[in-house]
Amino acid sequence: MTAVVALLLLSARSTPAPGAVPSKSTFCVEWVRQSREGYERMTLFSDRTVVWKTSDARGEEVRRKTVSPEELAFYCSYFSRREFWELPDDLRSGLGSEFAGKSSVTLARSDGFQKRVRFDDLSALSADAGGLRAALDGLKTIFTNPLAPASRFTPDVLAPGTLLKRFDGAVFRVRRLEKEKGFVEIVGVIEPYSQFVKIEELRYQFSPPE
Repeated sequence: MTAVVALLLLSARSTPAPGAVPSKSTFCVEWVRQSREGYERMTLFSDRTVVWKTSDARGEEVRRKTVSPEELAFYCSYFSRREFWELPDDLRSGLGSEFAGKSSVTLARSDGFQKRVRFDDLSALSADAGGLRAALDGLKTIFTNPLAPASRFTPDVLAPGTLLKRFDGAVFRVRRLEKEKGFVEIVGVIEPYSQFVKIEELRYQFSPPE
C-alpha cells in the first residue's frame, strides 16, 4: 500500500457519511506522517496496544508495545480534550519544502466521533497544537525509552526557574508552583506563552528535569 493510498483511506474513514451513526472507536489516536525518507503510522488502540509501522528505502517494519491501564486512560482522555477538537482541521504551513514531513492526526472519542488535524514540520503551532504534538512524540518515545515515572516530577524538583524540555524539543521554564492544587505554570523560553499543567501529567509530555 502506498503512502498516498493510505492517507486517502485514513481520510475516508475519519469522515462519516451524512446521517451515519458513529460506531464505537477501536483506537484513541492515529498519527500518519509522510516525509521524503518514507512513511510512518502510529496507532494507540483501545486494547492498550500501540502499533508503529514504518516504511522507507530499507523496507517495512512493524513494532508493537503495550501501555499500562493508567497510560491508556491518560492518553484516551487527553486526546479527547475540547481544546484539541476545537483546533482548525488544517494547520499546514503552505510552504513547499520537500524536506518537511506532513502529518495527519485522527483523534477518536469513545462515542465514535473522530477529528482530523493536519500539519507539517514547518507549521507554526499554537500552544494547544504544540501540546498535541508533544503528547504524540511522547507516545512514540515508549518504543525507545519508557516514560519517566511520576517520582521524577515531584513538587520538590519543580521549583520556579526549573527548565523542562518537551518531547517536541520546546523548552519551558517553571514560573509558578501550585503545590496544593497540583499544578505548575510554565512559560516558553523561545515563545513566551504560559500555560498551567497538572504535575501528574508532566511525564507524558516532558523529559524529567535534570
